[in-house]
Amino acid sequence: MDEKLTDRQEKVLSTIRNFFFDNGYAPSLTELQGMLKISTKRGVVNHLEALEKKGYIIRTSEARGIQIIDEAKEEVYEYLVGIPILGYANAGTPMVLADEQNLGILQVDRSLIGNKKNLFGLIIKGDSMNMRSLDGKRLEEGHYLVVQKDKEYENGDVVVAIVDGCATVKNIKKEKDIVILYPQSSNSLHKPIYLDSNSNSMINGKVIKVLDNPNI
Repeated sequence: MDEKLTDRQEKVLSTIRNFFFDNGYAPSLTELQGMLKISTKRGVVNHLEALEKKGYIIRTSEARGIQIIDEAKEEVYEYLVGIPILGYANAGTPMVLADEQNLGILQVDRSLIGNKKNLFGLIIKGDSMNMRSLDGKRLEEGHYLVVQKDKEYENGDVVVAIVDGCATVKNIKKEKDIVILYPQSSNSLHKPIYLDSNSNSMINGKVIKVLDNPNI
């Protein structure tokens, strides 16, 4: 990191760093364009390319994929990960449509999730999984789930499945040509869902973390 920055590049880097501290995730190109009053996104990209070439940031292909390099340690300077909350996971009968929504951002310390990618958040709705725990946290209504999209799963894992266009969270078990999505609940009314492994239903991701919601 021997190359000095121009005054303008210093401004861009400072803007990215301040945004990250305030929000827990990097700004988008559109947000940078507005904050820096740059007329085109190409102009923003030019500054980012210069910062990356000089070793001050790393860019990835992910949305908001800007990471700042610590000048002293030469390490990625990113301890919080912004995970978008895309909707609700039905811990009961699949009823709420699995349309992606914008319900905010979960700011999670990277040490809690490691270097996992393709993550999104959901809010639990219902009680069909309230006796199941991950890392000591029960899947109770209102709590947050961190889901790794398209993650490989094993029997007994907690997954998010799309059934008839609706998202549901359940334990999973696969037997020959049958996929069983089964509850783990104090409510005996909840029953397993039996799917043909060749049906149009799909496993959307594996639940890797449960986070308390202090507002419930």
